[in-house]
Amino acid sequence: MKTLSLFTVMLVPLVSGGCTESDAPPPEVLPDFHLVDQNPNSSTFDQEISPRDHLEKVSGWYFIHAT
Repeated sequence: MKTLSLFTVMLVPLVSGGCTESDAPPPEVLPDFHLVDQNPNSSTFDQEISPRDHLEKVSGWYFIHAT
């Protein structure tokens, strides 16, 4: 048991210090898209909406039909 504890103490600094923010790749900019809101109960019904309309906000997107 003592060997396992020592191993864990030695492994944690190696794993946690392996990657820094400067090592991370830059965020990928995805293409913008617009969809017509088909929800008749929505305040934006029949209008084009985009994820960019909701920047800095929490939003969920789901797609139930594609052509």
